Amino acid sequence: MSYQRDELARLRSLALAQWGVVGHVIPYVLADQTLYQSVRQSALDYFERNRIKWWASKYDARTKGPPARPTGHLTSSQVACVNHLEPARIDRKVAEQVVQTIEPGYHAVPTAPNSFVEYEWIGNSSYLGEKGARRRGANITSLDALMCGERDVRRILLAFEWKYRECYGLKSVATSRKGTDRVATYRPLLVRADCPIRVGKIEWLFFEPYYQLMRQTLLVWQMVEHGEFGASDWLHIHVVPELNVALRRSKATPDLAGWTMHDKWRSVLKDPDRYRLMTATELLAGVGGASNWNQWRTWLNTRYLT
Repeated sequence: MSYQRDELARLRSLALAQWGVVGHVIPYVLADQTLYQSVRQSALDYFERNRIKWWASKYDARTKGPPARPTGHLTSSQVACVNHLEPARIDRKVAEQVVQTIEPGYHAVPTAPNSFVEYEWIGNSSYLGEKGARRRGANITSLDALMCGERDVRRILLAFEWKYRECYGLKSVATSRKGTDRVATYRPLLVRADCPIRVGKIEWLFFEPYYQLMRQTLLVWQMVEHGEFGASDWLHIHVVPELNVALRRSKATPDLAGWTMHDKWRSVLKDPDRYRLMTATELLAGVGGASNWNQWRTWLNTRYLT
């Protein structure tokens, strides 16, 4: 757990130096400053326009009414995802570089006018049979980010799950705090013959982080099956810091085969190569050179060690 401890200490030092704040949560009125300056407004506008919920905790002292802001938590993986991918959302060249790092030879395809990334994407319909209200970023399964690539006539969805300091203990989440039987919710898709997941007992999947990976896998599979963005294939990109060994070596479920999170999750996929474990540094390796985003890359290194 040394990464979790050391990174928190580093972020507390950053908060004190930059905002004069003791701790790792800056005041909510300043929380938008956790977003990189040159993409701050575009990200805020995107979330507001699409009614996407910013993650928040009890430590975020909310103000009434708009504009909504991200959490003041410097440890937020949602904010980390936006800080790393917002340039790709608004700049075709950066989007191309990210897509080609994942799948060489593919080109970035807009997911909306003048946009190459979607955040907190939940699909066009309730494919998973979840009961929650359909709002992006709240209540139901969502992809932290989504991009689309194309080569010739083949179009592929790139679904992102973004992690930062997260790690998990050995605890089943098969039943929600409200008593919902989650196994029953996802079983209809998990038992289908064409489901991309194959596992001895479905209950083995209901431990984090595999529960999240399972739901996102089902979602992107169903998105392709229903023709979203004209895609015929998909990849699941799991972005985890290299130093987050507690997560990367997660044995949070006793039954899946393998010694690491990567091996355990690949063991239940019918096509293991659909799952990619990467660092943010690896993901952005192609972005640079004479790019006008060099200051952003320097800032990411200071902010996230990326």
